[in-house]
Amino acid sequence: MGRPRHCVVDGYSHLWSTTLRREGKAWPSTAPTALFVAELLDDPLLGPGDPSLPDAMLAYLHAVCVAADLGARAAEIRARVENRAPELQAWTASCLSADVDARARMWQDGTELGEPVLGQAALACFDVVPSLLHRALPHLASERGRRRTCAAAAVVALARHPSALPQRPALLEQLTSMAGAADSPHTAWQRF
Repeated sequence: MGRPRHCVVDGYSHLWSTTLRREGKAWPSTAPTALFVAELLDDPLLGPGDPSLPDAMLAYLHAVCVAADLGARAAEIRARVENRAPELQAWTASCLSADVDARARMWQDGTELGEPVLGQAALACFDVVPSLLHRALPHLASERGRRRTCAAAAVVALARHPSALPQRPALLEQLTSMAGAADSPHTAWQRF
């Protein structure tokens, strides 16, 4: 007997609330968590009693990709944070080990390290997008319609990354074909 469905839903909800900020932006834990979630997509032990769990993981990857969509700002953020990695890691470690009140003071202490830490977190998400795209692509061919729809949403967001530029024509063709094979041209995108 598997875990009750509400435990899975609670765990999934916790995943979103602890690794994505309220406004849908990245925390330092977001990129490594997204890589782990992407690896789980192909694990046969993921949701054997709940086939919608991989769909939810693809929806999570879509949200991470939205947080990672830095466009031209990626180079500017990288220039601001690349030489500060040890300082930002130390600040993050101190923040994580602090109690709630001390943590709140750290974000408001005037050192302005919180902003570069969050920039570094967004950049880490930006940098893992090619790996996430590689993991999401096979799910476009899933037998489950909902999985294909969730994969399509994730792939569309992931394909905005500059590294996906050479793949975009083939991806567009594949997504257009998927939409044409759906009951109506709009059905595939409305289910997400």
